[in-house]
Amino acid sequence: MKSFYKNKKLKRYFPLFLLLAAYSCKKEQSDIGLDLIGGESLANSSKVEYRDLIFRTVPDDTFSVNSLRSSLLGLINDPVFGASKASLVIQPQLIETGINLTGNVIDSTQLNLVFDLAQNVDEGNRIVSYDLNYGDLESEVIIDVFRLEEDLSDTTNYLSNYNPILGVKVGEYTGKFDLDSAKREIDGEVVTVAPRMTITLNNNFGQEILDFDETTLNSNENFVKAMKGLVLIPRTVVSGDGTIIAIETFNTKSSMNLFYSDSLELVIPLGLSSNRVNFFETNHTPAIEEQKTSTGHYSKTYVQSLGGTKIRIEVPQLDSIIELQQDIVINEAKLELAVDTSLSFNGRFDQAPRLLLLTPDTLKPSKSQKLINENSVNFSQAIYNSVTGSYIFHFNRYLQQLQQTHRSTGRNGFYWFYLTVPPDQPITPHRVIVDSDTSRGFVKLSVKYTKLN
Repeated sequence: MKSFYKNKKLKRYFPLFLLLAAYSCKKEQSDIGLDLIGGESLANSSKVEYRDLIFRTVPDDTFSVNSLRSSLLGLINDPVFGASKASLVIQPQLIETGINLTGNVIDSTQLNLVFDLAQNVDEGNRIVSYDLNYGDLESEVIIDVFRLEEDLSDTTNYLSNYNPILGVKVGEYTGKFDLDSAKREIDGEVVTVAPRMTITLNNNFGQEILDFDETTLNSNENFVKAMKGLVLIPRTVVSGDGTIIAIETFNTKSSMNLFYSDSLELVIPLGLSSNRVNFFETNHTPAIEEQKTSTGHYSKTYVQSLGGTKIRIEVPQLDSIIELQQDIVINEAKLELAVDTSLSFNGRFDQAPRLLLLTPDTLKPSKSQKLINENSVNFSQAIYNSVTGSYIFHFNRYLQQLQQTHRSTGRNGFYWFYLTVPPDQPITPHRVIVDSDTSRGFVKLSVKYTKLN
């Protein structure tokens, strides 16, 4: 039985591995080793193809939400995956302190959240702009707004399954997410404003802020300690399948606005210094729940971002390469996956632009091995090919390391792969239905290698 531990003992094969790794860093997607062993040897290389793979859907890892590049909000009732909910904690902060508002009377209280429409992603050879919305934009949703009843810490690493302590409900939104620019009259002039959603908050809440004493309004530290924050939680989908969009929370475009004493306004914006926490919930369909608690192989498997699901892929036959009692060069190691595109949905359910192929964490194998740095061999990325409806992963360096480690230590460090959707870049709740029916030949793993002696 294989045990999960790190073995740093590398003997006489270590220099060879470093040399091969240096070459494969630049040639991950092609035959490597040609410059080292010559074209004639490469021409005599062996190629094996494995289709006896075992696929199963399992729960995805939790992840840190502190460094996400945008903030998601919404609810989708996905007919295949089930319900996916993105909730958000925000913390408006004063732009002017030392003010005294006592004696004023609130007229109305609003929360104005500007939509984050797109995110630019560097895919290595190109920069791609992705729309930050998913699902059916014609859907109507209900979102509740609560007071936060706990302090947010600047030093806490908040995870995707965060469960905030809720206070009283202070507002509610019912409607669509309109991503088109709007015209509004401001000071008698009609101007075009960025697409946004406006949530009416209770005037009792707005009056409470106006009644804060001078000490509370003397600094943002005191203000945040008194108000703590707001929690936006989608309640239900009124019509359609629902949608999830992104909100600008990293600048002052989004704000809480207090209108008082007939003609006055206090703007309390979000911004870089404001804390914000995204947290996510998924309630999967019975077909997916069965796989999450079962064993064996499934001909359809499901991968979903933002704490949803990942796919465990076992390749028992790969041991025959890893445990070869010869020095070899891995010229190519490739996993090809096909996407099931037979179903149609209302709205926008694009395939994930990229997927990651990861390995189990050495200390907790139910978790994925995290990418330590950009040269980690525990990581492979595939970009979706819309023409072929597939993802192709290359893991030359990883397999080379496994084979060299086994030759030098006798330990086989391979257990299985995990397939996952990265939670950011773009930050969109993508999901993919993988056609994992290995009998039809759409899924295969192939290895091309050359013996050195």
